[in-house]
Amino acid sequence: MRIIRSAVLAAFALLLAPAFAHADPPPIFTQEEQCDTTRALVDNIRASKPDATPEEIADAFVNYMDSMGAYNRVPQAKESDRQVTLTNIERCGLA
Repeated sequence: MRIIRSAVLAAFALLLAPAFAHADPPPIFTQEEQCDTTRALVDNIRASKPDATPEEIADAFVNYMDSMGAYNRVPQAKESDRQVTLTNIERCGLA
């Protein structure tokens, strides 16, 4: 009986393992830190172009990162970073 119970518990644990393995990791930065960083980016770009739209700000950011070689090995990350930047601009009320 004890062996069966151990086998059932082991099988249940193995069934749950993939669910935890695919869970999103916790964010590296808090929302406040993300907004502070995004605010600095927006302020920096709007200092030279006061009427810059969120799209222009996001484009300027990813173009700068691209010029630094950030997307050489992972070009699809450029669009992902652009979308994250746009989301942060909206979420932080910086549009």
